[in-house]
Amino acid sequence: MPVGRLSGPSKSNGGREQGRGLRLQLLAILTLSLSPLLVLSVAQGVIEFREESARQRDSLHSALVEASADLAGELERVSGVVTALANYPDIGNLSGRRCVDTLAAVRAAQPIYSNIKLIDEDGVIVCAAVETVDSNSVQLAGLDWFVRLREGEEEVFSDVYLDWWTVQRPVMTVARRLVAEGEFAGAIAVDIDTRPARSLLQMQALPPEASLALSDADGNLAYIPDGPREERISRLPDGVLARVRETGEPVMLENVSGLAGRALLVAPLAGRDIQLVLIAPSLLLGSWAGFDIVGTVLVPSLMWLLALLCVSLAVDFFVLRWLSYLGRMARLYGSGRLGLQPVRASRAPAEIRTLAETMASMANDLEARTAELETEAEQRGALLREIHHRVKNNLQVTMSFLNIQARRTSDAEARRVLSEAGGRINALALVHRTLYENDDLRVVEMAPFLEQLLYHLRQASTVYGCDVDTRVEADNVELDPDIAIPAALFITEAVTNAYKHAFEPGMAEPGLVTVSLERINEGEATVSVSDNGKGYAEGAGKGMGSSLMEALAQRLGGQLTRSVSPEGGACVTIRFPT
Repeated sequence: MPVGRLSGPSKSNGGREQGRGLRLQLLAILTLSLSPLLVLSVAQGVIEFREESARQRDSLHSALVEASADLAGELERVSGVVTALANYPDIGNLSGRRCVDTLAAVRAAQPIYSNIKLIDEDGVIVCAAVETVDSNSVQLAGLDWFVRLREGEEEVFSDVYLDWWTVQRPVMTVARRLVAEGEFAGAIAVDIDTRPARSLLQMQALPPEASLALSDADGNLAYIPDGPREERISRLPDGVLARVRETGEPVMLENVSGLAGRALLVAPLAGRDIQLVLIAPSLLLGSWAGFDIVGTVLVPSLMWLLALLCVSLAVDFFVLRWLSYLGRMARLYGSGRLGLQPVRASRAPAEIRTLAETMASMANDLEARTAELETEAEQRGALLREIHHRVKNNLQVTMSFLNIQARRTSDAEARRVLSEAGGRINALALVHRTLYENDDLRVVEMAPFLEQLLYHLRQASTVYGCDVDTRVEADNVELDPDIAIPAALFITEAVTNAYKHAFEPGMAEPGLVTVSLERINEGEATVSVSDNGKGYAEGAGKGMGSSLMEALAQRLGGQLTRSVSPEGGACVTIRFPT
């Protein structure tokens, strides 16, 4: 079964990358699990907010309708009083003290009556319930409501105005036309003081901060009662009266300029060009219900955030810090410090302690196994060195036999053949000697090895009757023994061929054989042997030496090429994989 390899984090940073990932995953799961509750709480808050807004709007609307009905009823009663006075026998003939006493008696019955006046056809006050010194000089003929009566209206209601007659009180006049012998004979008028009118209205449903006002046909406001003027407007916004007259229904406005945090409700009084205006706090801003709705949303939201915070802190305290500690222990184990013990993990939760104990047990087992493997490796290394040493000794014994045999034979050709065989055996012996002398038995360091090989080959070159110098040009190349042995045999054969064929006694220049080893890239190298001799002779490449070099090139997995060296001699090269 194939086993995949897990790649570690690119940057450990004390294990915080893994910690952040675990925390985010847990927080994401908790967020998803708690989100429906939060959404339901928010939805419930929104629904309650809308229901409360509608309830308060309906409450204000109902209160305004009731107040306008109360005020309209009071105006109807005043209208009845005015009608009764107009029908009073000889009302037009009343004058002097009798007139004043009669009107004063009627005024005393209602506290909201500011004054009652009898007016002749020229707009001059004949008498009044409340008299002043210059009452006879007051002219009402130019007032709008008097003009309307003179033009034929039976009953009129004036706008709210400041009555100069009764010390600048805000009043509204209800007047009825008097007729004598079919002609306009004046009017009877009742001035209503708007200040005490609030006490006649049923205001239980209105907020205590609410205030009432009356609006005339032009939108001018007179407050009931007339009190402090902070946060008040003197006139209705443009277009409000048109909407009220068009629909005949109360109109509600919010965010009115000059009335920050307040709502404006305007209701018409039936049959009259007068409106009752209610100014109250904006919906929910002055009510405890608003705080309840905010709490409905705020408390679940705070609980949601608190749960996320608690989980984040719990993950940090109970999991992440211990994972970070175990991560540091794992890196120490990876660096070879297997004897360390995770002592701090004894204070961790049971699951973390179990993991720490497992890691410590693995480290102990790994330390014991490592020691065992190191012992085995040392034993195998010693055994391999002994094998290479014995092989080298055996090859040297064989080479000694060949040298003895070569010295005893009188045939020059036989001595040459035995010398060449000894050179080949010596190359093999040098490889084994290099291996058992190296610390690493798996590779052969080629540069020093070639120095030794060429030294021995030069010592043996005297059998060919010439003194040839040698030179090594080698990179810092290490080769596997399976590659180094055929490479050494190839070099031995090529150098031996150069000694045999490239040089002649009495040459003008000293002979030189150059051995080069170069690594081309990570997977290939070249080895070449060149000389400054006389070059290739006729029939070159057909002898036994050439055949051996061809065979060794195939064993290396390369190809033998022949060329002319820069000095004019011969050059053989093999490019082979390493």
